[in-house]
Amino acid sequence: MENKKVLFFGSYPGPMTGQAISFKEAYDNYSGKKILVNTTKFNNKILNSLYCLFSLPLIFVFKKFPIVYFTCVRSKLGAIKDIQLLLLCKLFNKKVINHLHGADFKIFYNASNTLKPLLEYCYNKIDVSIVLLPSMKEQFSDFLDMKIEVIQNCYSTEMESINVDFANKKKQILYLSNLINSKGIFIFMEAAGQLLDEDPNIIVKIGGVPMNDEEMSEKEISEKFQNIYKDLKLKYPDRILYMGEVKGDEKVKTLLESSIFILPTFYAMEAFPITIIEAMRFGNAVITTNHNYLSDIVNDKNGKLVNKKSSAEIVNTVKYLFSSPEKLKEIQKYNEIESREKYSPQKYNLAIKEAINNL
Repeated sequence: MENKKVLFFGSYPGPMTGQAISFKEAYDNYSGKKILVNTTKFNNKILNSLYCLFSLPLIFVFKKFPIVYFTCVRSKLGAIKDIQLLLLCKLFNKKVINHLHGADFKIFYNASNTLKPLLEYCYNKIDVSIVLLPSMKEQFSDFLDMKIEVIQNCYSTEMESINVDFANKKKQILYLSNLINSKGIFIFMEAAGQLLDEDPNIIVKIGGVPMNDEEMSEKEISEKFQNIYKDLKLKYPDRILYMGEVKGDEKVKTLLESSIFILPTFYAMEAFPITIIEAMRFGNAVITTNHNYLSDIVNDKNGKLVNKKSSAEIVNTVKYLFSSPEKLKEIQKYNEIESREKYSPQKYNLAIKEAINNL
């Protein structure tokens, strides 16, 4: 069957978020004819909205394509772009696939007030919505006629052929995500400080860039992070390193040498973090929180779920794993195998292709 031509509408990095990485994976590896509308083309939300407002009608008028694939946004400003897209799809009779990457659509929809009737009208146009886990189907429970498919996230195609040498693992813990308060960066740093103090052999690495959430602005996060990091760097100059944004070969190298990946998230929209899949792919034990859908992804075979905002539980789990090297290696090897079997890019991209061609 010939692949159908598709308009891809979403965030193409640019901003290094899980949703953008997944969208890039789907777009780059779709082998049919395709059109890209990058909703984060500019480093300004207003410019991005204006770009979509003026470019989308022209694309629908002058380009031919039967299907639209988009990643829905759960903010009022972002929803305006999605509403415009869906109204055009209805006007020009396009089939629509929506891919949800967050755990907060239902909350956003129910709190949309005057926008809710329009969202209801537009989302009832959607032919298929993709969610990341079976339990995430609840996010679209208000749309009884919507077809919902489950496609789990994946690590990127570029990581597929790389082998893990477990003998090269260091006594190293890693935080690799955007520096967001509710992603647990300060909980991680509190735990890291105690572990550095108690164990002279532990190495700590941190990757990511400051981003705002509902609790703290980007500036506040950046200032607080730098203050804590400077103190830790002064005390442990050779055993803690902040790497800024980490990608490409540097990201792979860091994941390969690390032993334990830690994401103490309580982020409201957290669903299925790609960073966890990447950490598993390169043989890391995973410590994360019992939050939203994370218990569907991580259990004792993968590492440990801890309570939100508990640096003490993180410290105790890290100490236990490093004091039990055979158990740690068992978890690391299990994660590497499980990630290849469940979260391969081939499996993900084939599922996206089938969802598109089945319309």
